[in-house]
Amino acid sequence: MVLLLLDSGAMFVAFPFIEDRFSDQASRTTLSWIISAFFIVMVSSLLVAGRAGDKFGRRRVFLSGLLLYGVAAILGGSFSNVWALIVLRSLQGMGIALLSPTALAISLVEFPHSRRAFAFGVWGTIASVAGLCASPVGAGLVEVFNWRAVFYFTGICALAVLVVGWFVLGKDMEERDPTPIDFLSALLATVTVSSFTLVLVQGQDWGWSAPPTLICLALFIFSAPAFVHRNTTHPHPILNPEIFTSRSFNIGCLGSVFCQIGFFSIYFGLPLYMKEVWEWAPLRIGFALVPLNIVPLLTSAIAGQIVDKRGPRSMIVFGGVWSGTACIIMGFWLIDSGYTYLAIGLLAFGLGAMAIGNTTTIATLLGIDDGILASATSGSYTGRRLGSALGAVLAAAVVGNRVGEDFADAYLWVWILGAAAYFLGALVTVLFYPKQVKIPNG
Repeated sequence: MVLLLLDSGAMFVAFPFIEDRFSDQASRTTLSWIISAFFIVMVSSLLVAGRAGDKFGRRRVFLSGLLLYGVAAILGGSFSNVWALIVLRSLQGMGIALLSPTALAISLVEFPHSRRAFAFGVWGTIASVAGLCASPVGAGLVEVFNWRAVFYFTGICALAVLVVGWFVLGKDMEERDPTPIDFLSALLATVTVSSFTLVLVQGQDWGWSAPPTLICLALFIFSAPAFVHRNTTHPHPILNPEIFTSRSFNIGCLGSVFCQIGFFSIYFGLPLYMKEVWEWAPLRIGFALVPLNIVPLLTSAIAGQIVDKRGPRSMIVFGGVWSGTACIIMGFWLIDSGYTYLAIGLLAFGLGAMAIGNTTTIATLLGIDDGILASATSGSYTGRRLGSALGAVLAAAVVGNRVGEDFADAYLWVWILGAAAYFLGALVTVLFYPKQVKIPNG
């Protein structure tokens, strides 16, 4: 989890320098695939990765993800060909996909259900530390060395964790799923998620009526119902249908998608605002986002303890209402007053974003049996990542190609979009999330 955040934050700083290095080889549109390919492959691989974790053992899949990511990162820092770098970034995305659901499943099963929200709160605290450090670490590596150092650093970190994990993580004690993997379901799942993700991530650059966008949309329209039919009728589904019998999982996922739309519309939009309106440099923008993570760092574990005692419902509602209100206040009043007032707003916003962001994840997994926890986590993560992509796409669509004061005027609607998403996350939770979640095995 730290590796994913470190990669994202450091690449945010390193990308302009990567762009300078390869500007004579490829256009900006092509170079953007260094970022896009990582995200698209990661999201597309999550469902299959979760099933692989349940089938082959979480430890094995987790360590395989570390190996794949680490080797691809080091090779990425060594190559001087843009297409090779795009392929290696895709492999890094696949490595993260193998890591994400298995890492959380490995961690949570060590705790009884009555303590899992607190455990996830500690997880959120660590995430906040990673969020605070990612951009400054990336900036320092680029400043002292060059953009290649980001790849070497993250690759070495992954391989170091692989070595430690080999000895620290015990052999899987949980019963592995002996049933075979349905490869047609795996293919349909990958096509469904990847085609939809491509439409979200690349639709604006390609044009919403352009042939590549329409082809991806057609693939999604064809493959989605085919995957649902195959997954619900096949004796060995890629995503256990039992997961979707849990109302806490379904509503938790929906609330999670809304909170990710809210957060990433703001997180994607703010750097654009700082660049277009305030004309700030990338390094200054990276440090300006630090206040988002300060309050979560201090409060995530405490919030987890509260959720263990009172359940996730009230915390999600609080987080949605608080974050939505903060977006309205920042958009209508604070951002026009300059960064100092905006930073205060971001500090306050961080409390609500932590409360709903962390808690929707634990709320999604609370009623899931440990035997299918990796698959459920992969389904939850897929929804979250698609929500984050949708948030960024909607923010980009709102501001369009505007610059200067026109950009500032349009950006108010990004704040309204973020607020609406957070309010909807709170609303669906208070209306539909069960007041009592049945805990598996007592």
